[in-house]
Amino acid sequence: MTQDTTDFSTLGQTPADMEDYFGFDEFGTFMLPDGKQWIKFKIMSEGDRAKFQRLTNKDIKITRGTGDASINADVAAERHELIKTSVVDWYMFGRENPSAPMQQVPFTKSGRGLNLENWLSKANPKIVDDLELAIRQANPWMQADMTVEEIDKELERLRELRDQVEKTNAAK
Repeated sequence: MTQDTTDFSTLGQTPADMEDYFGFDEFGTFMLPDGKQWIKFKIMSEGDRAKFQRLTNKDIKITRGTGDASINADVAAERHELIKTSVVDWYMFGRENPSAPMQQVPFTKSGRGLNLENWLSKANPKIVDDLELAIRQANPWMQADMTVEEIDKELERLRELRDQVEKTNAAK
């Protein structure tokens, strides 16, 4: 490999004018319904995408005699892996038990007590679905991976949202 010794100043360019394609760190913030708590997620780099795809690889089985094909897909595992791969921080409060006072919950992915894995097992499914959608929308390459059923589900969610907004506007 030869080293390029192009003098960018003769081209009217300087390295300061150029984009750094080796440093991709972008984040999104998902606001929880109370408007006060949030979850921060990383928009996936190619390395993050490769890791996620390895963890959620779907097995395709083809029966030789009949030519029938089946795909083993675990949508819950895929949703959880997407969230665990992407979420990097949060500002959330919770209780260790129902009689305990509310306290800020430090972000950790796993371990004892309140953490991301624990939250995923106990969270409102609607909030988890909305977080998953926010992560998918922030990663355009993922939208090609959406199934027809997932797109139909999103269309239904948008129809319901539209109906709620129309009702709210009609009441004003």
